[in-house]
Amino acid sequence: MSTSAAAIARTKVGRNDACPCGSGRKYKHCCQAKEAREGFRAGTTRGSEPPAAVRQRLQRLFLEAKRCFDARRWGEAIPLFREIVRLDPNNPQAHHDLGMMWLFSGRPDEAAASLRRAVELRPGFDSALGHLATALLQQGREREALLAYRKLGRSADDPALRRFYLALALKMEGHPEEAEKELRGLIALAPQMARARALLGELLSDRGMFEEAADHLAKATEDFPPAFQQLAVVKRMTEADRPLVDRMRGVVERPGLDVFPRINVHFALGKAYDDLGDYAEAMRHCEEANRLRATSVRLDRAALAAKYDSLIAGGAAEALERARQALARPAGPGDELPVFIVGMPRSGTTLIEQILSSHPAVAAGGELNFWGDRLRGWETSRIGAAEAGMLSKAAEDYRALLRQIGPEALRVTDKRPGNFELLWLIRLVLPDARVIHCRRDPVDTCLSIFFANFSARLDYACDRGDLVFFYRQYERLMDHWRRVLPPDRFTEVQYETLIADREAETRRLVAFCGLDWNEACLTPERNGRVVKTASLWQARQPVYETSVGRWRRYEPWLGELRELLPAAEAGA
Repeated sequence: MSTSAAAIARTKVGRNDACPCGSGRKYKHCCQAKEAREGFRAGTTRGSEPPAAVRQRLQRLFLEAKRCFDARRWGEAIPLFREIVRLDPNNPQAHHDLGMMWLFSGRPDEAAASLRRAVELRPGFDSALGHLATALLQQGREREALLAYRKLGRSADDPALRRFYLALALKMEGHPEEAEKELRGLIALAPQMARARALLGELLSDRGMFEEAADHLAKATEDFPPAFQQLAVVKRMTEADRPLVDRMRGVVERPGLDVFPRINVHFALGKAYDDLGDYAEAMRHCEEANRLRATSVRLDRAALAAKYDSLIAGGAAEALERARQALARPAGPGDELPVFIVGMPRSGTTLIEQILSSHPAVAAGGELNFWGDRLRGWETSRIGAAEAGMLSKAAEDYRALLRQIGPEALRVTDKRPGNFELLWLIRLVLPDARVIHCRRDPVDTCLSIFFANFSARLDYACDRGDLVFFYRQYERLMDHWRRVLPPDRFTEVQYETLIADREAETRRLVAFCGLDWNEACLTPERNGRVVKTASLWQARQPVYETSVGRWRRYEPWLGELRELLPAAEAGA
């Protein structure tokens, strides 16, 4: 799920903003007032009530916490709600309110724990379930969030929110046309519901309908500032957009804006100022966005190095071949169907998929989470002959998924970049699958990651030093796969070479996939497929050279990224 969709799913807005429930009233007169009225009373302890002295203490704590809540001082409210939860641990409203404070403070892990407990104590607690889904999205746990949205789409008390959650679930399930129909109907009934407009704008963006998307997103920014991030993605900002940029700068600088909306708007301003050529201001906003994001996630360098040590040690060619023979799985129809496109984020994976899926025999799968999800359910250290049935079933399920995506296709792409960590498993289960490794100038790659707000948590993305460390570990692992994987199943493409000699590289990639040449692969911008990545606008443009050497515009602010420059450049 994209970052903007995660933001759209939030249920908290400013006190003077239009209420997202669709009532047309200001939030302070609608849902927030309802929360305040029902807060302590609605969440009374199940079973016996606390003693009178404890109830008085709880009431004082609640009133003090409510003052912090109304003033949007989330950090001050957290210890108060923690004390309420300690004194009254079976109070679902207290767990809900604590979870909200964690969420608004940019701490999704803590928020999810509190909100999950609230739902356990009071099944059908819509607000807790909606906030829990938001926290799960911010953790990158989309499947769990989807279950919550499905439930809310059936059972939410408010009809407008029920329809909104249904549309959100449909989008996540890969039914954009049905989601769009729901949203258009909802907006017709509740045109002031900014989150619905923002989600519709995102759906239209994915389909390349940028003009209509920008119209909905611009309207949504009035009451829903995070929509500005998606708006900045779908268009190139010009001087004519200065009033909007200035307005959003005022929004992000005002006190009381929640952490994640603040992050969204800072990243959007970074993109806007980059478009306007104000690189110092662009970097200032991206640094602030990453500083805020770093409060909830940071890279564990030792754990990453140990993980890659283990992957390299266990992924030797001989060991993989022995394991593959032990599985004794006969070749099956569709074994050559998958084409995995891997690499660092922002390394050109979207462009490669756009090029290949322009071929009439290729279907685009986008970023599939199949292998990561499946692996989490296994004990990977025990994979061997005893698990042959388990792995064969996984291969069968994966081929079935690809067949749903491209019923008549000869090849289906899977461009989840992080699959480079799982090439041992892919080689083991699908030895005939092809792998294309995308490479790009390391500084351009890392700088582009630093400027992007990814939906799933990239724990290395918000610190230049962590980016350098992760990139070095990634290089080490790819050096290993380069030695291990057979050349007829593994190839690499350098982004800069592709840009400079597009036809030759495109022909080489098409041939590597075992396909006849098709001229459509030279005009990927005409490919009408849905694109759901941060590169969705670029994917609709003719292949261009402006992203090559982009780091030079930001040379004064490279910091540790300078370590990834060639020696001649680094010493300049």
